[in-house]
Amino acid sequence: EINEGAKVGVISSGMCFNFAKEVFGKDASYLKLGFTNPMPDEKIKEFATKVETIYIVEENDKFIEDHVKSLGVDCIGKDVLPAYGEMTPDVIRKSIFKDNFKHEDVEPELIIPRPPTFCAGCPHRGLFYELGKRKDIVVAGDIGCYTLGFAPPYNAMDFVVCMGASLSSAHGCQKVLNMVDGNEKRVVGVLGDSTFFHTGINSLIDVIYNKGNSISIILDNRITGMTGHQENPGSGFTLQGEDTTSINIEQVVKALGAKNIRVINPNKLDEVNDALDWAIGLDEASVIITRWPCALKRFSQADIDEFGRVFTEKCVVDEEKCVGCKKCTKTGCPAISVDKEAKKASIDRNQCLGCEVCLQVCPKNAIVKEEK
Repeated sequence: EINEGAKVGVISSGMCFNFAKEVFGKDASYLKLGFTNPMPDEKIKEFATKVETIYIVEENDKFIEDHVKSLGVDCIGKDVLPAYGEMTPDVIRKSIFKDNFKHEDVEPELIIPRPPTFCAGCPHRGLFYELGKRKDIVVAGDIGCYTLGFAPPYNAMDFVVCMGASLSSAHGCQKVLNMVDGNEKRVVGVLGDSTFFHTGINSLIDVIYNKGNSISIILDNRITGMTGHQENPGSGFTLQGEDTTSINIEQVVKALGAKNIRVINPNKLDEVNDALDWAIGLDEASVIITRWPCALKRFSQADIDEFGRVFTEKCVVDEEKCVGCKKCTKTGCPAISVDKEAKKASIDRNQCLGCEVCLQVCPKNAIVKEEK
């Protein structure tokens, strides 16, 4: 992308191209590499003849930079730009121009804090709400939407290693704790259905084979939630959308040799607590499967047959009963807010999906189902 009169050239790839363009605009020409192995040597050399100064904007290792220099082309890269971290426009501008972006000043009290949290109606909310209240447990997390369980208000995840490792790392942690005299801590490994199919099965085999007594929780939300709702072996469809065999997680767990298995609805807090008490009371491996669909999932006929027409009801706050205790906000639901002046909670009807977790949490029975 050649801009007439521009003496600066930028060689980049991926999002770094967009970030660099936001900084340089039309004051630079650009060569965006869509494929970097092998490199387009002749195109790079040709581009270099059209500019006086070349910046290589890439994240982490100087892969493009080293190759461009090997072609005999002078360029500026990691000697100016940071060697790690995201190469955002503000980072590029400060590194090259020693200048910050000009920001509009905003009164701090006008900024609404929006920490990352589960969607309204997310089936993970009930589990992590209850896990976060347990004192004598350690929670090993995994890679997925549910990794947000580490954050407030749940604070219900202590460490994450890598995809599929929650169950096996929980097993290892429990083995170590079991060697400590007087230890009463139990370790819980948590992972999603698609992660279980990805590499979690191997981890559960390790737990059972090695006579572990950690607690394994599989969050079956019927889809691959975090990365875009791709199908997985448990959804009943291939990536191409064709009907296929739906792998039943409970049957797989039984086939691996697990003896203690429970399948629960994670929106029902009594079921969650009962299952946790049951698992903690055992001195051998246990598996809890939470089964409820992702709030954003496009339902298949099988989903409708099993769960019915869910997400069609709403919860509302009875202001006469609400005392503004804010306990409902501890569920972390983005549909719930509290009016500080009126000291009353409210639920955004456009967001609420009627999961009823807040309804069960309210100590004053001030949250009820909306009348139809």
